[in-house]
Amino acid sequence: MDKLGAMRHFCRISEMGSFSGVAREARIPVSSLSRGIQALEAELGTELLKRSTRHVALTEIGQIYLEHCRDILSAVDRAESQIGSYQSSPSGILRISSLPMYAEVRLLPLLEELQALYPEITLDLDLSDRVTDLSRDGVDIAFRGGALPDGRVIAQYIDDNTSVLCASPAYLERYGTPTRAEELAGHKAIVYRAPQRVLYWHRKIGKEWQPIPMEIALISNSGNILKCALLKGKGIGLFPRWTMEQELERGELQLLPMETEVSATQGMRLGIYMLYQRSQYVIPKINVAVDFLKSRLGSGSPVPTV
Repeated sequence: MDKLGAMRHFCRISEMGSFSGVAREARIPVSSLSRGIQALEAELGTELLKRSTRHVALTEIGQIYLEHCRDILSAVDRAESQIGSYQSSPSGILRISSLPMYAEVRLLPLLEELQALYPEITLDLDLSDRVTDLSRDGVDIAFRGGALPDGRVIAQYIDDNTSVLCASPAYLERYGTPTRAEELAGHKAIVYRAPQRVLYWHRKIGKEWQPIPMEIALISNSGNILKCALLKGKGIGLFPRWTMEQELERGELQLLPMETEVSATQGMRLGIYMLYQRSQYVIPKINVAVDFLKSRLGSGSPVPTV
């Protein structure tokens, strides 16, 4: 029995819910496909699929086996890709996962430039706040914010992610310019939604952090939506400086220095990191992408995490 082949067919059947559909896709008889799955079940000593005339569904143990199959097949595909691509030119699908705001503001223009340099690379871009396991999820490069990430990856420091207060001149002319944290209580806030929680603001009094009661004008995890609201004078924002560098230079937004510290993360020093696996760096498409993005985005040293 071709066990890897049977595992691939099992995964596709679970996705499509049809033996005949997978058989057509694989260009094999339905009877051959069915015998392969039966042989797999016989070797495992358990039923993986419940079959009826109209529907195919996973058994409980089949669902567990499916997750393991996906991990195994993903590892096999990565190994074959690494061997096959080792001495070839940069090509193939490059899977990048990024925080939505960072992708919108900083990454997308550079990815267009990367594709112009390496036209045989196809980008598969996932905009997501969720924590990514590079190996499990089949991601080549990920951009994440926060404290130094954990995991057996290389973490390249890219940007300072500490937030600063800003607002449009039109908003400040209408509502006044606060200079102390306690004055923010009378203003409207434009707030970022992080993966696990909304980042409400706090001020530091002595060694304690206290929430700032403000009227919330908007909550979003989209950089474009938040920036648009800021530029239209909908409220004050507390965001990393990289999100609005050009608008600050043009005078469309204005920094608001405070006498006391204001933070959405209660003073934690944060960064943006580019993550990639050391073992995958030898693959040409990943090698050139990492080097290009490193040269254009960050000057920090790569940090191997363990």
